[in-house]
Amino acid sequence: MSLQRKIYEIITDELRRIIELDLIKPGEKLDTIDQLAAQYRVGKSTVREALSQLKALGLIESRQGGGTYVKKPGIESSAVLDSLQTSNAELAQVLQVRKILEVGAAGLAAQYRTDEDIKEIGKIIEQMKDTVGNEEISGFYDTNFHFAIARASRNLILVTMMAHIADAMHRMIKDSCKLWLYSGKETADKLFEEHRKLFEAIRDGDPKAAAATMTKHLTQVENALQSAK
Repeated sequence: MSLQRKIYEIITDELRRIIELDLIKPGEKLDTIDQLAAQYRVGKSTVREALSQLKALGLIESRQGGGTYVKKPGIESSAVLDSLQTSNAELAQVLQVRKILEVGAAGLAAQYRTDEDIKEIGKIIEQMKDTVGNEEISGFYDTNFHFAIARASRNLILVTMMAHIADAMHRMIKDSCKLWLYSGKETADKLFEEHRKLFEAIRDGDPKAAAATMTKHLTQVENALQSAK
């Protein structure tokens, strides 16, 4: 099972959330394929695949004369928050699993990471830095960051276990980020700084610092979820 989701699937999810949050209203036109490709830093074919998925879901439609428009009415923001509230129990269980797996993964990654791993995680950190404050885009870089650490652990069983909760992890990361920023308990800059410190601990081969930093980060996630109860 592949640990990293396909990019078009992530972009599909990002655009779906934007539509569901009513940030783009029914009848409004989406950005062009060229604009979306530049925004998400992907190829046009990836954007086309994501739009195809959204069309299949009945969320958008192409109109004669050019352009893609939102088709399905967006849900109210309050409904999104209510849905998030009811899913806290499930998210808490996912967080428990993340603590068990990812704290150990961070320590192992600091021990066994290769030059290629450092390069990959470092690249993701730069992508996260470039998108600080834009949670709709940075969320999937955040997810890929955690998955890259798992791969750097060189433990195939751990990687497989992480793969089984990949989708739930992505939802948790996106929802907890929104809660953090909404409540004012965390800023985008501070969130990025936590990830940067974790990368540095892994890069420098410091298992204790890597595990401690991951523990602190996941505790922040837990606090954000608890504040929403």
